[in-house]
Amino acid sequence: MPSAVTKGGLRRNKTNLQRSSLINKTWDLVQKVIVPNLKLKTHHNCKYSYNDFFKLLTYAGINNGCAEGSANNLNFYSEESCPNGDTLLYHLKKFSTSELLESYERITDQVISMAKNRDLLKGSVDCAIDFTDELYYGDRTDPMVVGTKPQKGTSKAYRFATITLTDKECRLTIRAVPVSADTLKHEVVADLVNYAKKRVEIGVLCIDRGFYSVDVFTTLDNLGVKYLIPAVQNPNTIRQIRGLYPPQILPITIKSQNSRTKSVTTNLVMVLDIEKEKRAFVTNMDLDRSNTRMLSKLYSKRWGIETAYRVKNDFRPKTTSKNYIIRLFYFLFSVCLYNLWEIVNIILSLVDQIDLKTPIIAAKLFGIILLKVFQTEKAPPTSEKLLI
Repeated sequence: MPSAVTKGGLRRNKTNLQRSSLINKTWDLVQKVIVPNLKLKTHHNCKYSYNDFFKLLTYAGINNGCAEGSANNLNFYSEESCPNGDTLLYHLKKFSTSELLESYERITDQVISMAKNRDLLKGSVDCAIDFTDELYYGDRTDPMVVGTKPQKGTSKAYRFATITLTDKECRLTIRAVPVSADTLKHEVVADLVNYAKKRVEIGVLCIDRGFYSVDVFTTLDNLGVKYLIPAVQNPNTIRQIRGLYPPQILPITIKSQNSRTKSVTTNLVMVLDIEKEKRAFVTNMDLDRSNTRMLSKLYSKRWGIETAYRVKNDFRPKTTSKNYIIRLFYFLFSVCLYNLWEIVNIILSLVDQIDLKTPIIAAKLFGIILLKVFQTEKAPPTSEKLLI
């Protein structure tokens, strides 16, 4: 049963989870998931161990610091060895984009397998796709830099797209990909959906108005995926719903702004949300008026992907580097830690039969536990296995 959250971010329950037990279980998880799948390209006689580098990365992430400042802090406050920032970045730059993406895929598949072993991904699961921008202050012509809405003194960014499960019990990020200025939205959607379909059965895909286009809707129709998106308030939709009272289901033909020959026919659905406000959605789901009310609740689950982005930011080191590989590594590293945080909370909730309405372990606390794990060169004594 649910219980209170302590000041440190760990919820108390009938088994009274101990700090040492959490460290042991997280150590097992790191050894199973990260260590075999993300190898730094260091020489056999390197002064620093694998754990030394990831200790620094984790410390920088949970403190939202840069590599150099974080290394200075660790070396000052700890007697244990730690590489400096330049040494860390030197080794990270040895990766290629494809190597990083392949490593991340292996880690993600391992986590998905753990969830499936616990019967969490049986049947269809609802998902969401979205973009996230990491602001950039360098040259607009640098590799992979895209234009973005002006904010904080820049209109440039690195962009990433993700597909994330939106169920509160299992909000894993299934795939994350970099997006260039030349990448079309429907191509991103096709990539993410095709990848996810090989691993889970997609129920309904929730997307925001940024994906409102004939090409995206046609792509999802061709892939056999049900989608839900808020309607764009253009003259066509306004004319369709004028004078009508929810619930209403209307066929609508959406035409491409870039081509006179491209169009797609879908459903425009009017509903009342929980506050009795009119809302309009576009969807290719088969509906009747009796089951339209659930659309607002279904779409509200999409906010789970926004929560996921916020937590990932809590795990991501800062950098002013203009090297794209560094930026990509930091982003994918934060996704890995986010998924590890999710799976640890899932496992603990199942073991202790707790309804996972709120995380058992807060993200910041999990980061501290990870830091302790990376400070450990060998398995802690009397390690309680995670049964993975």
